[in-house]
Amino acid sequence: MFHFINDIISLFKHKVKPHEPRQNHFDDDITSTEVAEEHADTVITDDVEETPSSFVSHKKKAKMTIYYIDEEGHYINEFSVIHGFVGEPVSFIIPDFNHYVLFKIEGVSTYMQKEDNKVILQYNQLNGKPVNIFFINYDTYSMIRLPQMAIGKYNNEFHINIPELPGFKLINYSGDSNGIFNDYVKHLIIYYRRDDWHNVQKDTFYIRLREYTKVYNDTNGDILHVLLPKNSIWKVFYQVTTDNALWLNIGPNQWIVDRNFYKMKYPFARKLTNTDSWQIKKVHYPATIENNDNHSVAVYNFPYGSCIGFLHNGNSFFVTQEIIDQKDVHWVEINNLHYIAIDDVKKRD
Repeated sequence: MFHFINDIISLFKHKVKPHEPRQNHFDDDITSTEVAEEHADTVITDDVEETPSSFVSHKKKAKMTIYYIDEEGHYINEFSVIHGFVGEPVSFIIPDFNHYVLFKIEGVSTYMQKEDNKVILQYNQLNGKPVNIFFINYDTYSMIRLPQMAIGKYNNEFHINIPELPGFKLINYSGDSNGIFNDYVKHLIIYYRRDDWHNVQKDTFYIRLREYTKVYNDTNGDILHVLLPKNSIWKVFYQVTTDNALWLNIGPNQWIVDRNFYKMKYPFARKLTNTDSWQIKKVHYPATIENNDNHSVAVYNFPYGSCIGFLHNGNSFFVTQEIIDQKDVHWVEINNLHYIAIDDVKKRD
């Protein structure tokens, strides 16, 4: 009877369609052991971490394009591309380029911020070695103004215009006025002459002053607080002709006006003394040095004295004394107050 009633109830029970959710109904008499056995093959997936492969499959692919440019926006190398996934960190080696230095980085370069990333590495071009420019007085070799330097980017061309300086006129220049900045230092030396210097003679000689003489600090400068004594001997380095006078340079910033002086080529000669036993004859005739082997002839400040210079084959002079000393050695005095042996002296007609 009991089973008959259950069969009748099952005919009227709601049947679950395939798309409807199912509900579990457990009979009171089913034990926990039976439930465990019934669901032994069921896998519970709640709170289980996904595998890395399933995680990566959901990330978006990304790329980073790296450009290398100079300060003017010109490319200095081919661009580079790094592939990865959005959010992943990125690392790369920043390259070096000859004669360039890294200036700045534009864009995010540490990780993939989005699918298409752009990074710009800007390099600045280094300067080449400079061109040193010097402004020199052609006659005195002194510096007219402070040196200058021409600087430019490596491998760039340069052209230096020769400047005009007030109070000076250009004589010439040597060095590099045109070229390319590279790994080598260049020099440009520009020579000028004073506007008021018309003629310059660089002839070194000595003078004996015949009067007290004023000294100036320049050919158109001020008088120095010094007076050169009469009969003093001074070395002249060069002569300068200006509009007003002929000037003699006797040292740095020391000038005298050419007046009544006695020119000496050998200032250290000395007058003869203790010559009672010598035969001395005053003469005056032109002569030259002549010898077959072209050897130099020593010039003395007095016979058997100090050598103060040399004469060479063909040099001419005036003989002012003929001397025979106590040793019967023949000497001649030339040009007053200096002496040579007579062996290589040839009298001229």
